Order: sequence, then C-alpha cells, then structure tokens
Amino acid sequence: MNIILVRHGESVNNLPGSVWMPDPDLTPRGLEQARLLGGRCEGMAVDAILASPTLRTLRTANEISIRKNNMPVQVLHELVEVGTDYPIRGHARALEACPAVLPYGDVPAGRCGDAYDLAIKDPHYLQSRACRVISRVRQAFAREATIVLVGHVGINQYLLAAALWMPRPGFKFSQDNTCVNIINYSWGEDGGERAQLVMMNDTAHLRY
Repeated sequence: MNIILVRHGESVNNLPGSVWMPDPDLTPRGLEQARLLGGRCEGMAVDAILASPTLRTLRTANEISIRKNNMPVQVLHELVEVGTDYPIRGHARALEACPAVLPYGDVPAGRCGDAYDLAIKDPHYLQSRACRVISRVRQAFAREATIVLVGHVGINQYLLAAALWMPRPGFKFSQDNTCVNIINYSWGEDGGERAQLVMMNDTAHLRY
C-alpha cells in the first residue's frame, strides 16, 4: 500500500499579514498549485482520494479528482487541521468546492470541536487521532492500493509520525503548500511488514 499525504494549496490565511478566516479559500496562486499537483497525480496510480471537509482541502482534492476522470472524493472529518473549532461545511456546501465529493453526514449542531473533539490541541490526543486515520485507511483498502489524503500542515505532522509508527517527534516535518509525502507499506517473505518513507515534502510539480 502507498499512502500519498499532501497539503492543500496556498490559502488566504497563508499570506503574510492576513486577517485570520475560519475556513479560507485558496488564493489564485494556491489554485494554480493545486492544478499542478493534479497534473502530477494524473500520471500516478490512485485508487481513492480522501480529504478534510474544508474549502482549501476540497478545492485541492478537486484538482486531483478532475485529472483522475472525476474520481469520487471521500470526506474524513479527522483530517481537519489541528485546533479546528469552527463549523465546517456540510455536504451541500462541499459540492460547491468539489463536485465529485461523496455524500456524508453533516456536522451536528454546534461548533466542530464540540461535535468531533477536533478542537483539542493536546499532542497525545492528536497522535491518537492520527493513528485512527492511518488505521482506518489501511483497513478500508486493499494491500496494493494507493490512497491520497489531502490534509493540513499541522495534522500532517501527526499523520506522518503515525504512518511511520513513530511517537510524536520533538521536531516538525516541513510541509509546504501542495507538498507530496509518500509512505509505502510492504511485506517480506517472512510475513513481516515494514513502513518506508519514499518521499517527503516534495514540490517538484511547482517547478514544471
């Protein structure tokens, strides 16, 4: 199995001096980054696309979906950014950003953090959330599958550690906008399994 973990394109909140927005859109540059990422994924084997239900991740996932013959995009709430404590878009609004997104249950009334505990910033909790995501993906898809996860800079730190069976490290993994990280799982003749980091924070598509 290959897990391709990417970060969304540049958002309004990523601009220097920007006024923080709870669910920012991509900038024109960010949309172009997402299109270039989509072009890169066009030549890659992809069996499924999962994304956080935020505007910036859905728009990024949409560009991958388009290049993969409008491959359906599944929303996974636990891919949202660390400390998310605002209402996130339900399916009807998600369709505005990504027409290929599959139906999913809308967030219950209240703030996102109240509904899914996604506002919690405790490192131990975040690591357990990341482990649940990786475990869920690995159980849901075949051993030979290649799965794209479209996430955010903060949660990607924990997802990378969880995917590589690491405790939360005392350092940060660099994660530039639309970067590509690839983790491969393979099995030896003895049945033993290994996780290998094939690629980290790669943005070669932005230099094409």
